[in-house]
Amino acid sequence: MGRRKGLRPLHVALQETIKAVIRDEGIQPGGRIPSERELSERCQASRSSIRKAILALMHEGILVRVPGKGTFVAGADSSRATSLHRTGNIGFVVFLSALDRSRPDIQAHVTENGRVSWMPFYSEVFEGASHELQRNDFHLLFFAVYQDTPTEKSKFREFLNKVDGLIVCELASSAFAQLLEASPVPVVLVNPSIIPRSLKTDMLLIDNFGGAYQAVSYLIRLGHRAIGLINHPTRYNRSAQERFQGYRAALRRAGIGYDEKLVEYGDWSMESGYLAMERLLKRGVSMTAVFATNDEMAIGAMKAAREQGLRIPEDLSIVGFDDAPISSNAFVSLTTVRVYKREMGRYATQRILHRIREPQLVPVQTIFPTELVERNSCRQIE
Repeated sequence: MGRRKGLRPLHVALQETIKAVIRDEGIQPGGRIPSERELSERCQASRSSIRKAILALMHEGILVRVPGKGTFVAGADSSRATSLHRTGNIGFVVFLSALDRSRPDIQAHVTENGRVSWMPFYSEVFEGASHELQRNDFHLLFFAVYQDTPTEKSKFREFLNKVDGLIVCELASSAFAQLLEASPVPVVLVNPSIIPRSLKTDMLLIDNFGGAYQAVSYLIRLGHRAIGLINHPTRYNRSAQERFQGYRAALRRAGIGYDEKLVEYGDWSMESGYLAMERLLKRGVSMTAVFATNDEMAIGAMKAAREQGLRIPEDLSIVGFDDAPISSNAFVSLTTVRVYKREMGRYATQRILHRIREPQLVPVQTIFPTELVERNSCRQIE
């Protein structure tokens, strides 16, 4: 049924209702208006409609949103705040590489509950960020961009106009780093593959080296010396570089020589781990253990090994990295390195909200620790 002639959209009518609340209750400039929940109950309207009305009033300069405090009537001294809280949105950006284009499981969509379901690692970071923002009257918008494609820049510039701050994951392009530097939108970098010196902002890093060193040292303590590696190509990814360095350092510390015949590569996907393990086994190399630098590749490797008649862990021990939900539910529960992904999302959100309130905040670099989680995919050997 079409809209009746002359009938205004609900959120437009709600704008007048909110103005009436401000007038009737005598809320002065700088005063806090009722919350979205309260207004929803009073007006018998959905929170999404209330939110649209508030955002429209913010664009008119009537209201100002302050993270962690609420929405306020704008005053003479609120022009700076209005410029910083234009939309009520925080962007969650994941930069994709050229290698990601070959992955059939990479599909840019967000499910109905807001979860970035197609990226196991960043879905958990996203959940942590989303949970934190719900407590601060901001909303999280997801955006994925291929950073090797020039035409993506214009889409990214448009996205910048929709947000008050950005949580940026996997930055690896100097061209996009320059866009971020030129933008007034505050940024927090999560697990960047490049660390641009000119972009003075907060960075959240993972102790990739320490986690890999811990995983391989654990295998060595179990008696393994021929330890294979399934890694992402280091050219494309800083995490892969650091995990490779941790692998080699653990071998070197134990007096074990590096053998490139024990190394294969994948693209973080389960299928690529499966194929990498097939190549290692066809090569006929002697190995008793494998370290895969993420859980998806580790589980794919376990499947390939099992299909070749190898038992996990009786014939082959395997360790992963990330502690994704799938790792504890695999046909053999996977020993892995835990990354505190939700905590990273929550902390990134706290930092971006601080940056919105205080743009001159001194940048900090935070390294999140990792932890070895022992399950059933490894065993002691003689």
